[in-house]
Amino acid sequence: MALTGQEVLNAVNKMPLGQKVGVVAGVVILLSAANWYFFIDPMQTQITQRQATLRALEDELIQKQSIANNLAQFKHEKEILERRLAQALTELPNEANIDDLIRSLSEIGTKSGLTINSIEPQAEQRQSFYAAIPIVMSVTGNYHEIGVFLDSLSKLARIVNVTNIKMGQARVANEKLLINATYIATTFRFVPEANAPRAAK
Repeated sequence: MALTGQEVLNAVNKMPLGQKVGVVAGVVILLSAANWYFFIDPMQTQITQRQATLRALEDELIQKQSIANNLAQFKHEKEILERRLAQALTELPNEANIDDLIRSLSEIGTKSGLTINSIEPQAEQRQSFYAAIPIVMSVTGNYHEIGVFLDSLSKLARIVNVTNIKMGQARVANEKLLINATYIATTFRFVPEANAPRAAK
């Protein structure tokens, strides 16, 4: 038969002092254990979980902030490239005008002190929005004259890239050290979108 709360208290009151202290200590221990089991331990588990979630969110925030910072940098670089492209397009003529360019190359070479051996335009090479027009040139002169010529080409309003420079063996003629040099001077022209080659599907 179960005892009531009052009966339990009466029984405790009738106990000797030592037993009363033991009962009270046992009750305190029992209540502390129950408090730990039902309240403190679950609360600590919840706090640990919340802290882990907070750290994960902080890491995610740092990662997204880094992406946002890089995105701003990428957008800035893209704008710079677009401005450079727009500027470059203004320097690309719509027509090849190869005859005029050949005349300019010949005049610049002569003014630089070079002997122009040959100027041979090659087939146009179409790209997405522009066409490259290589011109194979052969000249004779000394190192200084060739350097002056190349420097003058870099200052032309029209874009001309010089590549594949090949210099032959130096020889002396009329007390002057001469070199035969060949290279490719490539110019460009803008190709309107309607005339640009379509990418293969």
